[in-house]
Amino acid sequence: MKATGASVLAVGGLGAVAGSAAGQAADLPPLARDGNKIVDPSGNEVILRGVNIADPGEQSREWRGQTAPETFELATDESEGWYTNIVRIPVQAEFIAAGTSAPEPGQMPHGDDWGPLLPGSFDASDVEWYCETYLDELVDMGAERGAYVMIDYHRHYPVFHQEDHAGHDIPYDTWQCDSDGGESWRNPEVCGERGPLWHGEDQIDDIWSLIDDQNIVEAFDLDEDDIYLEPPEVSNALDEELHTFWEVIADRYAGDDHVIFDVYNEPTGPYGGDWGGPERQAGELSFPEQAPGEAEGDYDVRLDEMKGWYDLWRDRAQPWVDTVEENAPGHLITIGSPRWSQYAYWAPYNEFDATNMCYTAHVYTQQDMRPLGDYIGEPSEHVPIFFSEFGWIEGGGKEVDTPWMDCTTDPDQDPEDADCEPFIEGYEEFLTEYDVHPQAWCFDHSWEPHMFEHGDPGPGGASGAPDADDWMDYLNDDTPGVWWHEWNQQMAGDRDEFAPGDEPYPDADNGKNPLHVGPGPIGETGDGIQVGDYNAQDTTDDGLHNDFTGDGQTSHDDVTAFFENLEDENVQGNPDAFDFAGDGEVSFADVVNMLNRI
Repeated sequence: MKATGASVLAVGGLGAVAGSAAGQAADLPPLARDGNKIVDPSGNEVILRGVNIADPGEQSREWRGQTAPETFELATDESEGWYTNIVRIPVQAEFIAAGTSAPEPGQMPHGDDWGPLLPGSFDASDVEWYCETYLDELVDMGAERGAYVMIDYHRHYPVFHQEDHAGHDIPYDTWQCDSDGGESWRNPEVCGERGPLWHGEDQIDDIWSLIDDQNIVEAFDLDEDDIYLEPPEVSNALDEELHTFWEVIADRYAGDDHVIFDVYNEPTGPYGGDWGGPERQAGELSFPEQAPGEAEGDYDVRLDEMKGWYDLWRDRAQPWVDTVEENAPGHLITIGSPRWSQYAYWAPYNEFDATNMCYTAHVYTQQDMRPLGDYIGEPSEHVPIFFSEFGWIEGGGKEVDTPWMDCTTDPDQDPEDADCEPFIEGYEEFLTEYDVHPQAWCFDHSWEPHMFEHGDPGPGGASGAPDADDWMDYLNDDTPGVWWHEWNQQMAGDRDEFAPGDEPYPDADNGKNPLHVGPGPIGETGDGIQVGDYNAQDTTDDGLHNDFTGDGQTSHDDVTAFFENLEDENVQGNPDAFDFAGDGEVSFADVVNMLNRI
């Protein structure tokens, strides 16, 4: 790929975008999961490395200076030093529901310029309009310019969005739950518009069990009334919205081998900690007075108790993954995890069901997610991980405080005094040591951390967006802009070319990894026996591996798994572990005997 960019530069100079596009044109093949790797049709490992852009609807606004296609073109322009083979495209409910390109603030739902919407704001026809208006062209550009396209259902706003933005010059009747304008809200009984929690209506009791087991009310000095969970009208609307979105998107692009489906960007709460509520900011994430685990006052993601939150998330989101798989079988599918996709550590232990299932992780400069190798590197040695958002912003955010990305290491530290260099070095060490698939955030001049600075002039002559043809004059050194521009050039040529083919690699190992135990405690996985997609465990200490599904007991699901994998070589090769009938061999009689033990 480097040679292509060099030849374009030599012939056409930095402005030869057309030559660059022609030079990079490629018939991108279908990819497959092979263990923890991504492979091309010949079985060669590939690394997908690139950037995120802003929502194409957001970029259609006239003041922004550059449309999504123009941004995509620059992000894949090797003559400008961008060796990008994947572009992640966030799609937000607000711009689907707006129903118009280049929307003015008054044309957004509720006249809101940029804030979130609760689910239920669009239908299938709105998604089709969005595809026709924005996504179709970008998908075609990906095929032309040699870049895989990750379409991302992009929800990330917290449940406490209104409270978070109080005091930031936001009109009171736009955000506040108890405002005079509350009666005009689509859902006034649930506090206007904001980000939804990810849980389902049927998970409330399980969530409260985790809250009690992990001392969350006591640890964060809360009352039970402070714990906010969604009413059915919100949780059910979220479920319907995801099915609607993916039925349209997955079916529409099922024939495009270079499209990857990112099922859910950043599920927020609930998680092991205090996720706040519509009228209350979230609490500190770690070190309250009481907490589970050996380290007193610690809600660290890697504590065994935290797996319970991931298990609930997996149960909630599997039907959404199913919808993608049914409409676009065999495509790479990715998905996030609770606490803004910071629970990827647990992905290997309770995998989703899909042919080519992969996972995402998002970490900015949160101190409690360091070192990155412990939280993202370890799972990446068992399952494919897309490190699909990361970055920093020296000095902090422009509009709102951004402690999760401003390099501060203490709540009282001024962002202007923070040192980002250790975090940058940490990213470099992590990306060098682990074979993850990174997409830096964000190839934009406004969505923070923005890789380009605002230009001048902007709207009304004030500081605003640079014109489409001079973004490279505004590459930002306070965010990953300059760094990623240099880093992606250094990494160019490293497993980023693809062998041709119309079918994915036929011998790919895309089953569940050996750490998979399903829901429940992880147990001693080293004592298990991998049987198909299951890690069969002996939970009764009699030598017989009775628990296939990982829930700590023998159930009808275990019997079904045993029957379906009766001829598996690890079953037939370990008769002592599966001879429930005690006749010295493994046969259907053992399945019957196992059933009779329930």
